[in-house]
Amino acid sequence: MMSETALRDLNTLPSSDRKNESSSKGSFAKPFVGSANENVDVSLVSTHVNGNQTGNAGPGIANSEVEYIDSENLIDVEDIDTSLKTLIAGLDSKDWVVVCEALNNVRRLSIFHKEAMLDILGDVIPLVVKSLKNPRSAVCKTAIMTAADIFSAYNDRMIDLLDPLLVQLLLKSSQDKRFVCEAAEKALVAMTTWVSPILLLPKLQPYLKNRNPRIRAKASMCFSRSVPRLVRVLKVLKNMALTN
Repeated sequence: MMSETALRDLNTLPSSDRKNESSSKGSFAKPFVGSANENVDVSLVSTHVNGNQTGNAGPGIANSEVEYIDSENLIDVEDIDTSLKTLIAGLDSKDWVVVCEALNNVRRLSIFHKEAMLDILGDVIPLVVKSLKNPRSAVCKTAIMTAADIFSAYNDRMIDLLDPLLVQLLLKSSQDKRFVCEAAEKALVAMTTWVSPILLLPKLQPYLKNRNPRIRAKASMCFSRSVPRLVRVLKVLKNMALTN
């Protein structure tokens, strides 16, 4: 059952992302890298002086391109234990570059060490949802890609954590910023591919009557992809019953 907060989120499309925020001169934080073509968010990287995050500065600071790493191009983390210990703090950081790095570590752990992260998945998901709500498109899209990898890795094991992710992905897939919208649609495809339809369909059903027509449309597409999978499962079960 959706909370009132989730319903408010669902019925309010997100505002356009803030762009080109200024930052002070100093040594740049480690850049967030990946593969991209047109899917690049050109934003100023957070800067630090003597280890402290700086405030706003005047014009003239060079831009940094933020790119996105496809799942198949991700490499394993260097140290599993260190990655796990620093993961929550990284996801909850106020530095958006650190958050993006932590999100990519969630993706790496989901792909290469999913059992190791299973115990903290309940703490990870709310922070991924927080990043999905982030007005900076680099953080938002990386969080969307993270959600897709989580669906692929954990399948039905994350069904109890699905609702807040589903709300945000339906919202993001319904907004006007194309590259965020397309990423969210891919994540929804991953969800319908990896989560059992018998568990997923009840989660989708309330959104089919949502007041927002875009939300209804996206939910209907997910529903239509899940129903044939359910039919195939039922046929297999029927054949097994007849065989026995």
